[in-house]
Amino acid sequence: MRRIGIVDTTLRDAQQCLWATRMSTAMMLPIAAELDKAGFDVIEVAGAVQFDASVRYLGENPWERLRLLRERITRAPMQALLRSKCVMGFDLVPDDLSVLWAERLIANGIRRFVAFDGLHDLDNLDAAIKRSRELGAYVTGWLTYSLSPVHTDALYVAKAREFIDRIGVDALMIEDASGILTPERAATLVPALKAAIGDVPLGLHSHGLIGLPQRAYLESVAHGVDHLYTSIAPLADSNAPPSVATTVRNLRASGYEVDTNDDVVAGISAYLDHLAERTGKPKGEPRDFEASYLEHQIPGGVHSNLKA
Repeated sequence: MRRIGIVDTTLRDAQQCLWATRMSTAMMLPIAAELDKAGFDVIEVAGAVQFDASVRYLGENPWERLRLLRERITRAPMQALLRSKCVMGFDLVPDDLSVLWAERLIANGIRRFVAFDGLHDLDNLDAAIKRSRELGAYVTGWLTYSLSPVHTDALYVAKAREFIDRIGVDALMIEDASGILTPERAATLVPALKAAIGDVPLGLHSHGLIGLPQRAYLESVAHGVDHLYTSIAPLADSNAPPSVATTVRNLRASGYEVDTNDDVVAGISAYLDHLAERTGKPKGEPRDFEASYLEHQIPGGVHSNLKA
């Protein structure tokens, strides 16, 4: 029985995509220790937008948030994003600032990174990744999934090898921010990547925008994906990553081993449901397939922030 790892994104991508990153530190702290007990392999807590929104909309210190979370999350490694040469916002910064950004994230409790450049220009990530690994951080290279004549299986294989051979990463991840990876494409893309990267771990992160991720997840693990990104309902599905409860049920029914604790996850879900009711924030729900999304490919986080 093969074990599949689970990365939790409730405090990062889920609230970013459903609540436009308006989840305050006070909302997070009551469940931080419970998340640590839930059996997740990694708990993702920050990207650039979490810093921006914390200051701009919530009047909070995002560095203090990391420290408070680290006090409560002591088992699972906390993960953050390294975004090209932007750090925060959309202005390019020099390598020494990107390196400093990574250093301060590590100093404040981050142990893992997912590093990405939207155009797969890996020169923009080189310095920050190498410095992070020098300091002992585990770095995953992000492959941005999209539909175009350019985004072939061969392109992703080439970029995966570049991440491994030229930059140096510990793992790779397919990022399907628009939730448009079909099971049929997963059946060609994942085997191609696994053949090219060997024993390097491969993850998949999708979104529930048009109801594809559960089938794509099962097809992907059948072809060798090692870990999946999920979140806890009601901060799951719709714009957000898929529900961990549904994902785990499907995996176990298909013969895979998963370490998450269903009772702990259910308790966190109850808290989040009450929080959504009390604050009037939206709840994610499973969605039907809608072909137009394959054309516009707008990611879940963009939807929520355009409405906020």
